[in-house]
Amino acid sequence: MKRVLVLLIFVVLLAGVANAETKLSMELWSRWTYLMVDGEDDALQNSLSLNRGLLGIEHKFTDRITGKFAVDFFSREDSEIELSEDEVADVCNNGAGLKIKLAYVDFTDFLWKDATFTFGLMKTYFGTVYDWGYTTIDLNPTDKYGFVSSLDYGMGISGKIPMGMGEYHVAAYNGEGYTKAGSDIDTKMALSADLRLIPVKGITLGGSYYMKPAEGTYLDTLGEYVDYDVDDNRMTGFVRFNMLQGFDLWAQYLTKTSTSQSWVDTLGVVETDLTVNVISIMPIFNIKAYTEVDAELVFRYDMYDDNADIDDDLECSKAYDLMIVGVNYYLLRDANDKAKMWVQANYNMKDYKSEGTTDEPLNDESELKVQLRWKFADLIK
Repeated sequence: MKRVLVLLIFVVLLAGVANAETKLSMELWSRWTYLMVDGEDDALQNSLSLNRGLLGIEHKFTDRITGKFAVDFFSREDSEIELSEDEVADVCNNGAGLKIKLAYVDFTDFLWKDATFTFGLMKTYFGTVYDWGYTTIDLNPTDKYGFVSSLDYGMGISGKIPMGMGEYHVAAYNGEGYTKAGSDIDTKMALSADLRLIPVKGITLGGSYYMKPAEGTYLDTLGEYVDYDVDDNRMTGFVRFNMLQGFDLWAQYLTKTSTSQSWVDTLGVVETDLTVNVISIMPIFNIKAYTEVDAELVFRYDMYDDNADIDDDLECSKAYDLMIVGVNYYLLRDANDKAKMWVQANYNMKDYKSEGTTDEPLNDESELKVQLRWKFADLIK
């Protein structure tokens, strides 16, 4: 961590003396979280934390070459705590940390007009995860339900469709996300393709395909290791409707099919496919469009099915619905009407479809989150 900090300070100082344009930016999220679980008398979490301290440097080498580097300082990270001998809940552990969030270079108009080649630690172009602005405090459904990581090491080509009809992205990634490196990275690259179409202004249609081949190894009844290929394919469809003043609707369907092992015998591995589905709907109402109050009302409803081949009410099912009700109240904006400081408040309700098993019961959860977000950016000459 000290080496990263020293490198970051060095880059800032170097940028300050260089005869080029460099932008320094900072965004911080100070959060209060209150978590209750059904069956428990007391709150499982009631704490304040810094969930994000994003420091970024964007350097413009030429009109066609730019680079961006960002690190995330945080006081707490997502984990689990034990409720009893048989139960756990998603909360945060004490601690502090630092993650590299972005480190890439964009080469624009080198391959062909209106195309950008990106190389490094970059956004994952799948579904809505790459243009997610955290309208809700919670993660984008793509990231939250484990379809893809929001960032990964890779390279890709992005471009605009003529006449403003949309955009496309094609990329290759490590496939393990931005938090893994070294021996945690296998030799199988992940490939993704993403397409956005805008048939008319105010309606966006999108679709993405992501595949990550891998290998599995199991020990058979003879004590021998058996190798087999693992298919891991993920798809999503997306619709955004924002034709009406003050109203913005996001809807997304995600599905993931991966190879899983049923059993092994002397003949090899018998495989089955595990399919995970998610439907997410999020309408946003901009109150400022009709009043002098600069605020948004947000409603989000996610339907998560961890195994599409079994009924949701079976003991082994961990399917649930998640409802989020929130408000974003903007305190400050810059000259370009971009938010500089705002308060977010979300109330989350998680409703499991099954009661779980005796050894692993599933209890509904309710969670209140309030956070202050503020950010700034300035040019360094």
